[in-house]
Amino acid sequence: MTRKELTEIIAGKVAEVINNPTFWGEDPQISIIPTTLLVGIERHRDAERAIAFSDYAIEADAVEDGDYSEDAADFQSASDPDLYPVGTLIDYAEEKPDMNKISKLVEQYIPQQAENLYAE
Repeated sequence: MTRKELTEIIAGKVAEVINNPTFWGEDPQISIIPTTLLVGIERHRDAERAIAFSDYAIEADAVEDGDYSEDAADFQSASDPDLYPVGTLIDYAEEKPDMNKISKLVEQYIPQQAENLYAE
């Protein structure tokens, strides 16, 4: 995936929230899974539940193994999405996605010097 593609995907998700604010409720979150760069939108309450379930899964694995499993925690945290409030990615003056802020977010996942590593 290229920086441009990831930027367009995130901007599309932000626009979806702008166009359907009542559907997404209060404080929707952009979710990005770091290992796959899969992007989604989550309602705030669903995001909180997902985090709680992830913590529970790590604890359950620790009980099953008889100790804390660092490998399980690493895998679980890599599978968990990073969450970003959609409100921080909106240009409220023009009621559209803020492309500068989205570009800065994309930089965290695909730095300009590493872009070719993700290109297909």
